[in-house]
Amino acid sequence: MCSNNIIKFLGLKGVNIKNVRRLDHSIEISMSLKRSKPKCCPHCGNKVLHYHDSRIQRLRDIPYQNKHVYFLLKRTRYKCPCCNKKSQITPDFIIKGHQITKRLFFYIFEEFGKMKSTSDISKECGISVTTILRYIDTIKLERLEIPEVLCIDEFKGDSGGEKYQVNLADGRNHKIVDILLSRKQDYLFDYFLKIPHEERKAVEYFVSDMSTVFRSVHSHFFPKSIHVIDKYHFIRQVLWTLERVRKREQGKMPYKDRVKFKRSKSLLQKNANSLTDEEMLKVANMLEHNEAIRHAYYLKETFYKYVLVQNNKEDARIALDTWIEEAETKGDREWKTCIKAFKNWKEPILNSFDVPWTNGYVEGTHNRIKTLKRISFGMPNFNHFRTKILATIS
Repeated sequence: MCSNNIIKFLGLKGVNIKNVRRLDHSIEISMSLKRSKPKCCPHCGNKVLHYHDSRIQRLRDIPYQNKHVYFLLKRTRYKCPCCNKKSQITPDFIIKGHQITKRLFFYIFEEFGKMKSTSDISKECGISVTTILRYIDTIKLERLEIPEVLCIDEFKGDSGGEKYQVNLADGRNHKIVDILLSRKQDYLFDYFLKIPHEERKAVEYFVSDMSTVFRSVHSHFFPKSIHVIDKYHFIRQVLWTLERVRKREQGKMPYKDRVKFKRSKSLLQKNANSLTDEEMLKVANMLEHNEAIRHAYYLKETFYKYVLVQNNKEDARIALDTWIEEAETKGDREWKTCIKAFKNWKEPILNSFDVPWTNGYVEGTHNRIKTLKRISFGMPNFNHFRTKILATIS
């Protein structure tokens, strides 16, 4: 490939290619600047400059065909006779003070925004993990504007000294708004206090789980928005109660029955309409042998069939009140916690029957974050973790 074609291929301007050397694991391209002498001294403006010295600067560029690429750039310094200060021309394709090209810097960030570990990027580019993370530290990704449908949920990130981080997302447009360090109330209050009041006023729906901290965030910062409890989280209250009854009763059974019930426990959790014929027989056999589990299963199924099927808030209110009354009458002691939760969160729960908004998108991003953590072998530095999530997941 001739030098002009190489220049065109590399997308460089103002350089002359001297030599291209292909080694086993790298490519070295020797070059010089077409104009190496500044027009005048950048310090005092004097137009008369004298040659001082020359050196070869070794710059890393983006990898090509699984080989590291290096530019061996000849650079000349000139000395001003008036102020005795030295100067040189810095081409626009390098970053001043760094030994890499600009496009390698952006390439590193682009690769960082993929489901790829930092160590893999390090091997690909021939740069240490520490240096790559130092480059990442120079980039600050700002949060998105607080949306009309604000979804908030926690996830186990184990970063920045905190076990749980918080995900803010746009429920309508399915975008992550920001990742927060902690789920603690003081931290969340400090965060939302910094958001302008006019921006917070735009929130129409606040979607969360049944966290008292999130309820406090809603009442303090988004009081005019409609608080919606994600359906998955209140359905889970019913399933948890059924599971507690199963465990209690299973502990009383002979060993063989305990093993059978434990192996088939997931069938009790499934909606009866989703069971195969074979699964229905297994469930029927389990219910026939234990009255407490049969009653708990009945309450779970009536919740699915008579509460979850409602299409609006008022019909759901009637169905839920009826179900709670039946659970109080027929349910065992394990149902007290579930009933208390439904009573304490009744209005936000009922709001979910009037609107289509859920935390489904947020839960989906949490699965991708788990994958990201596994690939990256964990990210204890929260700034790196946040940048990785925002750059990778949209």
